[in-house]
Amino acid sequence: MRYTLGIKYRKNGESVLSPSEMQALYFYGITIQDRSGTELGNDVYSFFLKAAQSEIEKYLGIKLKKQVILENLDFYGDEFRQFGFISTTYPVVKPFRLVGFLGQVKQLEYPKQWLCSRLTSDMETFYRRIFIVPTQSAVVEMTGESMLYSGVLPNLGMMGYKTLPNYWNVEYCTGFEKIPFDIIDVIGKLAAIGIFNVAGDIALGQSALASYSLSIDGLSQSISTTNSATNAAFGARIINYQKEIKDSLSKLKTYYRGIGCTSM
Repeated sequence: MRYTLGIKYRKNGESVLSPSEMQALYFYGITIQDRSGTELGNDVYSFFLKAAQSEIEKYLGIKLKKQVILENLDFYGDEFRQFGFISTTYPVVKPFRLVGFLGQVKQLEYPKQWLCSRLTSDMETFYRRIFIVPTQSAVVEMTGESMLYSGVLPNLGMMGYKTLPNYWNVEYCTGFEKIPFDIIDVIGKLAAIGIFNVAGDIALGQSALASYSLSIDGLSQSISTTNSATNAAFGARIINYQKEIKDSLSKLKTYYRGIGCTSM
């Protein structure tokens, strides 16, 4: 099966920010270069941006770019019977396929017309669920036969179990049409911290150098910095970003992951 996804993208490719955008937002007025005058290359900015983006995706349990996810999920009888949905790993923008397997045997495949996703109440993101909404025209495909949905799940085997591991085979689209600015800001600041650490080390050509002196033919120059084992050249900026990231991540995690509950 072939899917066509419409994705808005920029020239910076996989990253949510380009090196030039990052420099303008988080390094305004700061030129990062070594003692010979060589500036930090764009590839370094790109590396830290990609690393920060990957870390935030894992922390929030999301995918920023639109993509198709294929995964196997457990069947939970109580959840399915009461609410008629399947919980997924990522927010579901659009479901494509829902198939039930008992072992290696395909038991049923729900029609695509029955599958839907739902926006949250603020209309900003999607639930991590595939909802099943029966229609009169669609049929449930079972092994060897087809039958109309009659209000009773057309599967004699699975309803006798509370749980079945790896029962569902699902396929859906996740990701953002437009990545929220608060997520972009956290990624930018997280990447900036890594670059500021590098910049602090190369400011005087040596790592964590507290002072530097040069003497040539009776002429001498001495420079003292704020560098130490606990205070980097850009320590104030790093500490400030760390505080802002911590505050933002607490809010973002509550919004995107919600509060987890476990029933006993």
